[in-house]
Amino acid sequence: TERLRQVLLEPLQANAGAGQNMADGNPMFTVGRGNMVAAGAVLSVASLTVARNALRTAKGPRGEIFALKPWAILTHPLQETVAQQVLTQIAANQVSNVNPFGGQLELIIEPGLTSTTGWYLLADPSLNDGLTHAFLSGQSTPKVESRAGWETLGMDFRLVWALDAKFVETATW
Repeated sequence: TERLRQVLLEPLQANAGAGQNMADGNPMFTVGRGNMVAAGAVLSVASLTVARNALRTAKGPRGEIFALKPWAILTHPLQETVAQQVLTQIAANQVSNVNPFGGQLELIIEPGLTSTTGWYLLADPSLNDGLTHAFLSGQSTPKVESRAGWETLGMDFRLVWALDAKFVETATW
């Protein structure tokens, strides 16, 4: 639903796109964390290689190497064609022309992203914590409440759905 999409986008787009502040007080995406490719890096095999290396060599707070496997690219619809080109398998006649990402990653298109050129490489969310969401008291769907109208004839209705989303791990994006 649209409400869930918006809640999931909030931590991603906080701090002008640098992501929510984490426990150390810094935004989710920083060069210092190693989870941000140089500003302005367009989606390409070269920039995706840098991002993949960063994901594979990401370290935890005690220096442990996570060795995360890239799973998907998330980007804006205006980058969809470029992303499809980067992810397309080709029959190369030279090793140097082989696309190492062909058929290897999922493509997620999100029109709610504020950056039309930004992109994210994600580790598999079924295997690794990253962006997570929760519902109040397990209420995974909206709840409709009603009561008899007092000021007008009829019924008063309201929709209640308590949910939130946060990044819990910096290495997975």
